[in-house]
Amino acid sequence: MILLLNPPGQELHTRSSRWGGRKNRSGALAPPIFLATATSVLHQAGLEARFLDAAALNYSGEELEALLLRDRPRIVVMEVSTPSIQQDYSATLFIKERLKDVAIVFVGPHVTALPKETLINYPVDYLCIGEYEVTLLELSKAILEGRDKSSILGIAYRDNGQVVMTPQRPLKPFDELPMPLYEQMPLDKYYDPITRQRVCVAVRTIRGCPFRCTFCVAPQVMYNRTVRYKSPEKVVDEIEYLKKHFGVKEIFFDDETFTINKKHVLGICNELKNRNIHVEWSCFGRCNLVDEALLREMKAAGCYMIRYGVESAEQKILDGIQKGMQVEDVVKAFALTRKVGMKTHATVLLGYLGETKESMTKTLEFVKNLDADYAQFAIATPYPGTEFYEEVKAQNRLLTNRWAEYDGTCNSVVRLDGINQKDIKDFVDFAYKDFYLRPSYILKRLLSTRTLSEVYHLLKSGLGVLQS
Repeated sequence: MILLLNPPGQELHTRSSRWGGRKNRSGALAPPIFLATATSVLHQAGLEARFLDAAALNYSGEELEALLLRDRPRIVVMEVSTPSIQQDYSATLFIKERLKDVAIVFVGPHVTALPKETLINYPVDYLCIGEYEVTLLELSKAILEGRDKSSILGIAYRDNGQVVMTPQRPLKPFDELPMPLYEQMPLDKYYDPITRQRVCVAVRTIRGCPFRCTFCVAPQVMYNRTVRYKSPEKVVDEIEYLKKHFGVKEIFFDDETFTINKKHVLGICNELKNRNIHVEWSCFGRCNLVDEALLREMKAAGCYMIRYGVESAEQKILDGIQKGMQVEDVVKAFALTRKVGMKTHATVLLGYLGETKESMTKTLEFVKNLDADYAQFAIATPYPGTEFYEEVKAQNRLLTNRWAEYDGTCNSVVRLDGINQKDIKDFVDFAYKDFYLRPSYILKRLLSTRTLSEVYHLLKSGLGVLQS
């Protein structure tokens, strides 16, 4: 049996390829979509595989031990992010102490960026480099059958003490991959504070992003800035399946940038309308890739909110991270989205090179003046494999090599001029309170609340802000 495991631990981590970090102050916990998709691939090939999100299910060490000793998996697969790797290392030791012959496979962005370091420092048996579903299938068959692994593309392992890396695997058309194995996902345990329904399922329609943002992990590390689409028909088949089998009423399109291709967006909108499928949904957009006509089509198909990467109000910082966007694009996109009657969410990146106390204050006031419905304030983090990491490393600005500190939800690891780590962390805490605890904002949220689920989200996230 193959166990695809999101391990438990004292700290809950989101190990997704986009932005690894601890469970944040709002309590948000994202599903491991890629592990669940890999489980589907193994199932389709006839292999016995189980996906277990032990973190979301709040497994104790005793519960995990009982499962390991009962099922005795031959292979355990874990997705690893930079800030979670020490916790994943502890899980590896825990498993190997109980199952002497188990093969541990690490997958994900961190091991893709640093394969040799991972194999040298951690007791893992194999790594899958880059997009891993097909690679994991071939590797699993070879392990179970006791065959040589050297011809498998996209893996790394040790041979007589030496690290072996095989050639990179070409990316598979996204349309050919199955949907995640939703039956084995605890959908009611995942939480996003800005959704309308208690259960909102994340669906991918695109893999990759063509833009050059220096800080974004997945497009650089996992997909080499390529873009692949799932057909509108398959996307809506997946939504229809979720509605029929799980009663899902809300979808979040968890693509890096859902609005990259207008034809793709309109195709999904038309497919939803033609099949008369009523579902609320939200997505990640890009401020210079929307217009009023597109937004109206999205709203007519059920979209009620767009999350935009604002990052900063300083044009020089946007240029520094190679955002490829003007501050004026942000103002226009938020105004248009509000005009057509949809909510907006602003993601903000603080602590990039050139940041000052004054520029952070300017960005906070800018986001408030945008009249955004929601805002997320993250700390710029140079994850291995990104241009941002190479940039700050070359300038000798990395403050630590402890990977657990590389967590954009709560910590800065970049040495800046005139501003320190504590200044940035304190400002993030202040920004959340200043944005969300405004009396005018609270009144606006209360008046716009439509469902009991929204009341629940409002209270839960509000307590998180107050306790930070």
